[in-house]
Amino acid sequence: MADDLRIDSHKLIYHPERIAEWLQKGDVYPLTIEISPSGACNYRCVFCAFDYLNYVPELLERDLMIRLLDESHENGVKSVVVCGEGEPLINKHTPDIINYARGIGMDVGMASNGVLFTPEVAQYCLKSLTWIRISLNAGSDENHQKIHKSKRGDYAKILNNLRYAVEVKKRNGLTATIGVQLLLIPDNFHEAYSLAVQLKEIGVDYFTVKPYSQHPQSGSRIDEGFDYSAFLVMEEKLNQLSTADYSIIFRSASMKKLNQQRQYQHCWGLPFWAYIDAKANVYACISYVGDDRFCYGNLKENGFRELWQGEKRRMVIEHVARMDLDGCRELCRLDEINRYLQQIKYPSGHVNFI
Repeated sequence: MADDLRIDSHKLIYHPERIAEWLQKGDVYPLTIEISPSGACNYRCVFCAFDYLNYVPELLERDLMIRLLDESHENGVKSVVVCGEGEPLINKHTPDIINYARGIGMDVGMASNGVLFTPEVAQYCLKSLTWIRISLNAGSDENHQKIHKSKRGDYAKILNNLRYAVEVKKRNGLTATIGVQLLLIPDNFHEAYSLAVQLKEIGVDYFTVKPYSQHPQSGSRIDEGFDYSAFLVMEEKLNQLSTADYSIIFRSASMKKLNQQRQYQHCWGLPFWAYIDAKANVYACISYVGDDRFCYGNLKENGFRELWQGEKRRMVIEHVARMDLDGCRELCRLDEINRYLQQIKYPSGHVNFI
């Protein structure tokens, strides 16, 4: 089934006015920001990209998040992703922040491990979410404990939370897209199909399967001999479960890109996105959280507009421009955007012959 949500692609094509501004000025305010309400996490997933940050229990304050949302929205930011280096729902203010963001006109997405997305939370804030994506990387309680380092019974809790969220959506005529993501690794590939079947029965909107890529700073390691080309046949089997109401998004395009040479030499996408960690630091790149060379500053000291227009950000952009991107993470958040902007920045010949 086609990836109508463009999860394995990008959505920058829907913002030609922002691209035109970037081409003209060389800089823009971001379209999306990602905030991390919590540095703490209730799991210790075997593939965790942020293990090197040690799950420090930092929590963003409610007032700071509200100021950030107000100021960023005033400067053209259209959406906020609530996710980050920890589990966002550990911060008790996260549901309020979701409702607030939608209330001022922003689109809101949240990624969560799902165990704290209880019926009460769903009832309170699902109405404000554009989408929620649950990271569920096993098809049984036993394997969930192994991969997520979770408590016994959490797998059933997550499925029940999803089931209730679907009921809330249907009962109230909500538009939130409810999805589940599985990171395909040696420990779970044998359960991908059974999980897809369970999720179809529950009634979620989509199930996506993505490849693993090594975070440059993470101590987590997945078997480097795991060859995704051997699992591309899984796509056809999974797609047989697709219906008009249940999409399978098997990220084969991303799997095929692994170990390929980058098609760009510059990270063009930085101006369109920003990351705010649980300590209120604003970063250019999610792969370098904790590295001051990529930090624009801290929101406890300066406002978002001041940081975005500040000298430190200019220095960060210059630093990234000098980087050899071969050392960056494969399949990073901005990879598809960078491929697209490379073509916009340096078009090939005959572009006027449509």
